[in-house]
Amino acid sequence: MRKLVAFWLTVLLLLSSAAAAAWPSWAAEAQNWAVEQGISDTFLSAPSMKLTRGQTVQLLYEAAGSPAVSGEMPFTDVSGVYKNAVIWAAAQGYVQGTGDGKFRTSASVTRQEFAAMLYRQAGQPDVSGQELHYFSDWSEIAQWAQDAMLWCVQQELLQGKANDRLAPTETITTAEAVVVLQRAQDDGTPSDNTVHLSGDTDAAAEQMSKHLQSAIAAVQQPPAFDVSDVSASAGWEITAKNVYYALLSEDPSYKYAYDMSVTQQGNILQCTFSYMPYRSGNYPQGFQGVEVDGLHALVTLAQNNLTQTSVNIRITDPSLTVDDMNNALQQVGGGYLLCQLNRDGTAITITPENNMTREACLARLEEIDRMADELLTECIRDGMTQREKVVAIYTVITDRVKYDRRYYTDISSMPHDSQTAYGALHDNLAICGGYSQAIQVLFEKAGIPCLTVQGQMRSENHMWNIAQIDGEWAYYDATSDRGMSKFGFVHFGVSEDEMQEYVWDAEYVQRLTDSW
Repeated sequence: MRKLVAFWLTVLLLLSSAAAAAWPSWAAEAQNWAVEQGISDTFLSAPSMKLTRGQTVQLLYEAAGSPAVSGEMPFTDVSGVYKNAVIWAAAQGYVQGTGDGKFRTSASVTRQEFAAMLYRQAGQPDVSGQELHYFSDWSEIAQWAQDAMLWCVQQELLQGKANDRLAPTETITTAEAVVVLQRAQDDGTPSDNTVHLSGDTDAAAEQMSKHLQSAIAAVQQPPAFDVSDVSASAGWEITAKNVYYALLSEDPSYKYAYDMSVTQQGNILQCTFSYMPYRSGNYPQGFQGVEVDGLHALVTLAQNNLTQTSVNIRITDPSLTVDDMNNALQQVGGGYLLCQLNRDGTAITITPENNMTREACLARLEEIDRMADELLTECIRDGMTQREKVVAIYTVITDRVKYDRRYYTDISSMPHDSQTAYGALHDNLAICGGYSQAIQVLFEKAGIPCLTVQGQMRSENHMWNIAQIDGEWAYYDATSDRGMSKFGFVHFGVSEDEMQEYVWDAEYVQRLTDSW
């Protein structure tokens, strides 16, 4: 009878899985653990199988050693293959019914439902913290599952997937569930905080990279590394640093881990990350900063504080990336003041450029502001539509401003002003930076949202604009349209699809305009 039950259990489980496949590299240790725990071949042969409720409790039951079961079945729709596992899982507190006295063994189990099972079994301890907000899809977590998911993240049972996702609504797979169970080790805590590296230096560095990457994605500290089994145990502090820098280079979104210290005692290497508080939530005690909830707010705050050397900020959107914020801050300062995040992301720093004093930079910006007002008085009339204002401004700039050819013939003699709106408005002489910054200043003063865009045109570094007219964003390249007002503009109000000769980070520009 037992053999018959085992046979049908195997058949039923395999019917819902794909063909047997190799376990993914990130679950290799968990696979070994599953073998040691006596997990059946039904699961071991199907790491990608999407688990049902019946399969999940069977896996939990086997991971616990398939203990003896006593007691009555609390559900009316379970018998046969999953009976012992369901009775045991209900008694252990892992599972509950679906509200009508049924268990529904064939229903799928999402990652958040699996987290809820583990959380219930642990007694649903009190939790608090902002760790869920560090994941890009945290808003997809159901209200009823938030405590469970937070607990699993804090206990290091669940970690992010690609693109900093927790994927709460995705059906959990065998490999994912076994990895979580290995981490839990039956008591909800990580089994070991030391990872043993092996092989030659390159192989060990690759192993280390995976653990460091997982820690950064989860905004946690990595385990200690035992290098005693590595063919070369010396020089690991430099090797670890190189691994860290390579991770940030491959995925710049990890720059919120802005530093990593490394210490080595004997064969044990300990890496410690310094995280920007907007991602970790660990602001210094008593820290006061202006709240920033997006790129537009960041740019506006910088623009309003150009007379300061810095302004403290408290970023409230953990999904923002360091590169996006620093790129957005380039919209401010007019080429005279450099605005950027400080090292730990708790302030915007404002620094004079081009070896100028702060006073001289501010004077230049004031002069740009004055000249822009004068030009608008000249070309803007009451009752103009947004498009009429844009045409008038664009025509004046493309007619009057000449291109500073010294950029090609003698760049050392070209003044810095030619790269700014000052050169365009004061000297009627500029390169692309001056054209686009003049357009930005004038459009914004006329009530037209406008940003500068950097990239390449025909493989040459270039700058142009994107502006919003009547609710629609479109691109404008005054540099390329200079002298064209009599013939018709070619690069005026064009769509992304029409920018065939241009290369730029369109996804970043989309994120930037979305915040406006």
